[in-house]
Amino acid sequence: MQVSRKPRLLWASVYCLLDTSSGASMAVRQMLLQLSAHGYELAVLGATVFDSERGTAGLLGSWPSVQARRHTVVTLADGSLHHQLYVTAQTGRPQMSCREESAWLALYRQTLDGFKPDLVFFLGGQPLDLLIPYEARVRALPSVFYLANGQYAQSRWCRDVDLVLTDSRATAQLYQERQQVRPVPVGAFIETSKVLATSHARKRLLFVNPRPEKGMHIVARLAMLLNERRPELVLEVVESRGQWVQALRCASGASNASSASHSPCDSLPNVVVTPNSPDMRPVYGRARVLLAPSLWWESAGRVLVEAMLNGIPALITDCGGMPETLGDAGFVLSFDADIYKPPYTRVPSDAALEPLLRHIEALFDDERLYADYSARARRMAETAHSLDANTARLLAALEPLAARRAGDSDPGPQLRAWHKHGLDDRGPARLAHGNEAKEQRQTQAMAEAEAEAVVRAPRRGTP
Repeated sequence: MQVSRKPRLLWASVYCLLDTSSGASMAVRQMLLQLSAHGYELAVLGATVFDSERGTAGLLGSWPSVQARRHTVVTLADGSLHHQLYVTAQTGRPQMSCREESAWLALYRQTLDGFKPDLVFFLGGQPLDLLIPYEARVRALPSVFYLANGQYAQSRWCRDVDLVLTDSRATAQLYQERQQVRPVPVGAFIETSKVLATSHARKRLLFVNPRPEKGMHIVARLAMLLNERRPELVLEVVESRGQWVQALRCASGASNASSASHSPCDSLPNVVVTPNSPDMRPVYGRARVLLAPSLWWESAGRVLVEAMLNGIPALITDCGGMPETLGDAGFVLSFDADIYKPPYTRVPSDAALEPLLRHIEALFDDERLYADYSARARRMAETAHSLDANTARLLAALEPLAARRAGDSDPGPQLRAWHKHGLDDRGPARLAHGNEAKEQRQTQAMAEAEAEAVVRAPRRGTP
């Protein structure tokens, strides 16, 4: 009688899941932790690629020692997960060299053949990312894609993919209509204990990640108007990928364009700028209202759920899945169509911003109104965004693929069938010489015995 075993899942992506500047990375990391807790055997293969270098805060002080091991593999302990990361020379995806991509791809192929996963889970639409499901497919292994944006206009990204998971019904519907792909919405993945503040002062207006597409120029203009109208209301800006000073200079320059006697300013007395942090609980403890005036497709809006878990209502725009995520726990605003167009630097007129200003004032001045919307926020978080319920959806979506136990099959015949010359091309693909040969040998050695740099299980930040 054959003894049953745990299903094996390999997460493979050059994007680091410990990145506190990436909402997608944080969501996937929590998904993997949930799968581990429900009986999956996991392997995590990544690289030191971050949406912003500020996201390295998720390594909790270990980044300098990791960075020093360039072009080697480190293993970072993270609770039940162990992240095998190929250390790149730069943290930005555009700066990843061809040699680094080749080394990572070799590690991925070796992991496929050594770990023998039943499922491969990944994200991304660049050429290297597209090789991830392809290499799985030629071994008859199913692959799963995590989709959390509205930017894929062509269909090559999902050609070799068996299952697409997303975080909202809105994004699922977008791709059904655009490409006849049917993503399965599984919701947000946020562990309450990692974001729930221990106490609440409820004094500040909060804006996270000052980027043009996140509405940073709108928020900068709002801050200027509030400084004149209600200077006692403090706006806290949490930097992630974006920088607040850039937005403020742009907004102040635009507002004073008709006056030669004014110049763009770098700061406002009613604004506090907080750096990216792996622990957002103190920030939520200070916040009363969340501003999220995004101008591009937001698949769900992770920060909305985190705020609602803390009983913080939000003011949002009608972009993507944000209205679905927020429900009745705040106010949804619309602007003229040209405001939503790239490069997202247009700012509505002061008259168009007046409804938003009135909502802010009402939520700060009317305690009964605020208590009502705070209660709505908690209720929405507990009912529509339950981690247990979303985990059940995830497990149900993966089960038909995991049940095949595809990792038990010998991939040799499948590889030979796909190869134009009938070859099983596992192992070193070619000979190399000089420094390249040395790096190839080092890469092979790394796959067999990784250098370990251990960190505590990261808390988390917010995109």
